[in-house]
Amino acid sequence: MHTIMSRNFRTCLLLILSVFVFLQTNCKSGRENKGVEAPSKSYSVNSNPDLGASIHEAAMKGDLVRISQLLERGWNVDTLDQDGRTALIYAAYNGNTNLLRLLIQNGASVNLRDINGSTALMMASSGPYPDAVKLLLDNQADPNITDRNEHFSALMYASSEGQLEVAKILLEYKADPFLKDIDGDNALNFAKMNNHPEVAALLKSFMEKSQEK
Repeated sequence: MHTIMSRNFRTCLLLILSVFVFLQTNCKSGRENKGVEAPSKSYSVNSNPDLGASIHEAAMKGDLVRISQLLERGWNVDTLDQDGRTALIYAAYNGNTNLLRLLIQNGASVNLRDINGSTALMMASSGPYPDAVKLLLDNQADPNITDRNEHFSALMYASSEGQLEVAKILLEYKADPFLKDIDGDNALNFAKMNNHPEVAALLKSFMEKSQEK
């Protein structure tokens, strides 16, 4: 049985996260509502009290000024927090294209994975963030990486959340709709299970055309 949070539930968690810096959450819903686990704030592995808030907290808040200051003072753009997440992953979770661009320009690695195997692209793909998704893909994000626990891909997240424009972009950038998770389900299955007929129609048509070639 899959236990992944829905996008709406993630929104509630983000409100909590904005108040409680060190809150860790394990709230989950059923298989029918796939989504990316909400990033939880934690101490940076390389945190420096002289610099104030960590790069991860600043990224979650979308604080470009603070991020710029931290980078100018030598903060490693790929610093990991206790969950193995980078500032890029937090920025992607919120679809913050300006922050993503800043981090990438400063050498952020787009395909780093957190302790669950989730990437920045997976985070962005679960929300209504086609611009963020395209930016990541244009900078060599791999659309066919799967997470470690359930083997979900970015396209599976987009499909389960009904993100039609995101799904279109992922397919354009060679996301594989035939990938299956540990239970044998693919992106089309998730679109159908979560009642997203437009996404299901897109995937079905794409898969049929692929098989005809």
